[in-house]
Amino acid sequence: MPRRRVGSMIAICVLAAHVGCGRSTTPVSPPSSPKVVQSQPIAVEPPVAPRPILAIDPIEITIAADDPGVQLLAIEKSPNGQPTDVPPGLSWRIEPPGVAAVDASGYVRPVAAGKAEVVATIDGREARARLVVSPRENRPWDFAQDVAPILTKAGCNTGGCHGRADGQNGFHLSLFGYDPEGDHIALTRDAGRRRVSLIQPDASLMLLKATGEADHGGGPRLSVGSQDYQTLLEWIRAGAPQSSGTPRSPVVKLAVEPPSAMMDRPAVRQLRVVAEHADGRRRDVTRQAIYKTLDDSTAVVDARGRAELLHRGEADLVVRYGSLVQTTRLASPVNPDLAFDFGKLPRENPIDAELFKRLEALKVPPSPPASDAAFLRRITLDLTGGPPSPEEVRRFIADSDAAKRSKLVDQLLERPEFVQFWRIKFGDLLQISAARQGNGAYRYQEWLDAKLIENAPWDDVVRTLLTALGDPTDREKGGPVNYAADALEPTVAAEQTAQRFLGLRMRCAQCHDHPFDVWTQDDYFGMAAFFARVQRTGQGMMGGMMMASRPNIGLNPQGVVNHLRTGKPAQPRLIDGKPVTIAEGADPRATLAAWITAPDNPYFARATANWVWAQFFGKGIVDPPDDMSRANPPVHPELLDALAARFIARKYDLRDLIRTIATSQAYGLSSATVAGNESDSRWFSHQTPRPLSAHQMADALAQATDVPNRFPGASPTRRAIRVTDPGVASPILDTFGRCPRTTVCASVQTPPLSLKQSLLLIGGDVVESKVGNLNGYLSSALKLELEPEELVENLYFRTLCRPPTAEESSRWSVELKQASSLREAAEDLLWALLNSREFAFNH
Repeated sequence: MPRRRVGSMIAICVLAAHVGCGRSTTPVSPPSSPKVVQSQPIAVEPPVAPRPILAIDPIEITIAADDPGVQLLAIEKSPNGQPTDVPPGLSWRIEPPGVAAVDASGYVRPVAAGKAEVVATIDGREARARLVVSPRENRPWDFAQDVAPILTKAGCNTGGCHGRADGQNGFHLSLFGYDPEGDHIALTRDAGRRRVSLIQPDASLMLLKATGEADHGGGPRLSVGSQDYQTLLEWIRAGAPQSSGTPRSPVVKLAVEPPSAMMDRPAVRQLRVVAEHADGRRRDVTRQAIYKTLDDSTAVVDARGRAELLHRGEADLVVRYGSLVQTTRLASPVNPDLAFDFGKLPRENPIDAELFKRLEALKVPPSPPASDAAFLRRITLDLTGGPPSPEEVRRFIADSDAAKRSKLVDQLLERPEFVQFWRIKFGDLLQISAARQGNGAYRYQEWLDAKLIENAPWDDVVRTLLTALGDPTDREKGGPVNYAADALEPTVAAEQTAQRFLGLRMRCAQCHDHPFDVWTQDDYFGMAAFFARVQRTGQGMMGGMMMASRPNIGLNPQGVVNHLRTGKPAQPRLIDGKPVTIAEGADPRATLAAWITAPDNPYFARATANWVWAQFFGKGIVDPPDDMSRANPPVHPELLDALAARFIARKYDLRDLIRTIATSQAYGLSSATVAGNESDSRWFSHQTPRPLSAHQMADALAQATDVPNRFPGASPTRRAIRVTDPGVASPILDTFGRCPRTTVCASVQTPPLSLKQSLLLIGGDVVESKVGNLNGYLSSALKLELEPEELVENLYFRTLCRPPTAEESSRWSVELKQASSLREAAEDLLWALLNSREFAFNH
């Protein structure tokens, strides 16, 4: 452990310095006047504000024979017509009784055929809705829509129960009911048909176990007489059919009502979920849907769709029915009494127009712009991978040009370091490494570098990657071929393509319908089928054996991928459901590439814009950036749409997208919070300090100390951002989270803080060898015999890229003057600055 006399004290003080990275007069009496008797004024009552109108939605209800029930919503309409949630105290009843039953939430269940009215009352106000219940004799049945949702809701087909790959106690159901046909067989035919009893339906094993009347490892899941129990019992009495009566059209859309809207205060909101069928029918599935909150500290929701916003803020709720997923948002103003003039905020940039509009609705004030020094360090690190030099900091602070920030961004985008740093990001995205592509990795990296230098449109880059064929090691054309060579298994190629370019994680859909998104197993294998004809051929292939030769990627017209469930060859199918026709002998990937990069593709531009945004803010508008599922909605959907629209309009220009983000007011905000946005970690009302990435940290240490890092087989002056292959040994890069690229890399390389990093910096040789290096900056500065104040200032500029405060300068200058050994005291100060949070984070 190196000796540091005052280092720990200095580190604490440096960190502390960064907390924030008419008079009245006596009235003159009037002259006396004759007394006049006046009549008493008539008291006038102030006008009474009109009471909100109570209403029921919908006001006319028909419960069809195969409908389980209908969820009614009670709303209050203010005189201006604005709907609001009804306060507690609402009661419901049916007039006349006997036709239906209604519970305290407004859910109506059919009892007998007939007509009635549903009445809602509160505070002497009343609202009515007309109800018709259709006869339920000989009702039609559909196992997938009537029975399977009950099994899912009860948890029977989850991964911890009968939805396991091998089932539970000999009974197997498809996970979350993705295979209703197979589930129907398992219930009605397997195990000697003993799970359902058509002779004595209420003695069916599936009911006895579900209610706990028979031993059941999962415990009771239903209660006798409940609505779900009655539905299952009636289904068995009807012969337990897979379908009967008039066939229902498939459910194609899920709607959650009321739509997401700002609430004036934290409150309870009853949700209604409606399944929309292909034939236009709308069927209430509120009690059959499954609900989940994405932030249980802000909002909760129960199994009946009763949601509550617990405190001011915002939370998303996920609703699932069958294979369909939808979200809704509960929100209320965070600071209802906020006095902030949002109108004065500049909104020339499309990002700022959308972001500040959202913050205004939430009443969350943005932080002020970052200081010039903080902005310079932030943008230089983000665009070139290293901090600015002390000379650049001094020059930028002294510059009075109002447009200096945008001009700086343009200058940095033209530096070669921009390409060198951002190729690491794209290399992580594509997982370019010798461990995966062998010698082809070098051609792959060279090709990517060339595309970044020429700023090739991103859609062209992706189309080339998806369709390239040939020798992956060829110097002229081999680079993009490595995309196919890296994943010759069609399923792996499909997963990587969807995750990298569409922001979709589809792996779960290989074995079953995706549990948190709309993708089905058919979607998965339809996507994989586009890659089924790609194979490694090799120029020396003879008799079906691969001879020693240069590899070659080509097409096999007979190549197929078999569907896991059906065992049959899967046909190419776009995930938006559109049919495709592939000509005989053609490369199916060309059709997929054209669809992915089409301007009307709903995923490609949004995924790219979100990924680039995350490089500047440490997290995406959708986060994680490569998980843009229906169950993970964007925090600012309008902002993401605006960014994607601009990206398309600018012909997929990556540098324009980067410049748009980097020159926005949003990016330039301070990381110091203000009253009203202290708890915001969601809406980007301020910048969030981000740990330096591995390459940023290595280069920042080298630049601050003027002692270069050393990498095997490289020039002693080589920057870390020029080390692209993760196979090059480097303890500091590995310790600070360099992605090995053997598996999927995180979308943003911001390593979590660890004890290993602390030990490397505090007790290891990495920092110590640079601080005390006789050829380093400090040794050179001490030879110049600088004044203590000047030395302190220079060390601050070199490490933290800012001048010291007056207090910092005074304190450390005194420390250096009084030290018995100037070198030791100066080394302690430099060591402490390099170990400070301000140095280790981009703020």
